[in-house]
Amino acid sequence: MCLRKASKTDERRREMAKKIKKMLEDEKTALRNMRRECKEQIEALEKDKKITEDDKFNGLELLQKVTDDYSKKIEETAAAKEKEILER
Repeated sequence: MCLRKASKTDERRREMAKKIKKMLEDEKTALRNMRRECKEQIEALEKDKKITEDDKFNGLELLQKVTDDYSKKIEETAAAKEKEILER
């Protein structure tokens, strides 16, 4: 006996694609919030003289690089999933 999986309607696929876009925006917002919190912690460490100004700038630079990398990964994953859903 062979069972066929019913294909999703175009409307349902578009709804799922919209959900993915919403999830992408939610993840980007969460990432921005984490970046802001880390930035504030780095600046507080420098203000309390626990790290040097150079360490602060190196930390902020690294933080921005990590943030950009994760943002790119999130966008690529969402785009691939959206493409997969719309092509079925």
